[in-house]
Amino acid sequence: MDYEAVRQRFGSRVRELRQERSITQEHLAELICKTTEHISFLERGERSPSFEVILDIADRLGVSVSYLMHIEQPEDNTDLVTTLIAAPVPPSLVEPVEEPITTESERQSNLARLQSAFEGIREMQQLANEYGINDIFQDNGGKVLQVLILLGLRISPGREGNDAIDAEGNEYELKTINRALNKSAGITTHHHLNQDILSKYRAVQAWYIAIYEGIELIEIYKVLPSILEIKFQEWESKLVKQDSINNPKIPMKLVRQGELVYPNQAKNNITN
Repeated sequence: MDYEAVRQRFGSRVRELRQERSITQEHLAELICKTTEHISFLERGERSPSFEVILDIADRLGVSVSYLMHIEQPEDNTDLVTTLIAAPVPPSLVEPVEEPITTESERQSNLARLQSAFEGIREMQQLANEYGINDIFQDNGGKVLQVLILLGLRISPGREGNDAIDAEGNEYELKTINRALNKSAGITTHHHLNQDILSKYRAVQAWYIAIYEGIELIEIYKVLPSILEIKFQEWESKLVKQDSINNPKIPMKLVRQGELVYPNQAKNNITN
């Protein structure tokens, strides 16, 4: 299977459908709770979409998954949605833009640094596979891996509404937020939250919400569904009049009513 050709074909189809519907990359990114950069990578065929992203884009563009994936033979479906990590390639294999911001020697030096870092990334991906994360480059995979290890959890099979489970099968919602992007931003939930998803939100053992500053983990809060019930009721009242809600947010002031589990204050006091 020529995975690069598949990515290129998928990206071209997404761009074609998006432009036909007069949807900007920014708007599509907002609709599926991704960054504009993520959409740009997909359309250029430089990033493989996760299965969830494929479903979300098809839904938002109003087409079937098979049409979006440009599938001609149904039996190819499994291979086409396989997620890959793209290793760095030598500059000599790439035609630079007309006015590159770096010289050839600088690119060679940066490539050497990238290849050195990539050895660690491969090890990280191998570790992530053990926790059920297929691609640390997608959907905050690296950050989720860190949170899973700290909490002693694993990704839930299928990830249908609940993100993680413990040894006894209890389910948890995992959320991460980068406060460097927006100090006042709330916690994102689901870009088409409906009654079924809301019921799952209420049924989990707890929500674990990790707060990052860039790539640095600052805090993790354990938030019980009872604390979030005030928002659940607000969303439920809206769902009486509509089928779904586009990505309602949980305010940070509500998150901070939960239990701070990282850093562990008790352990810090003993150490200090």
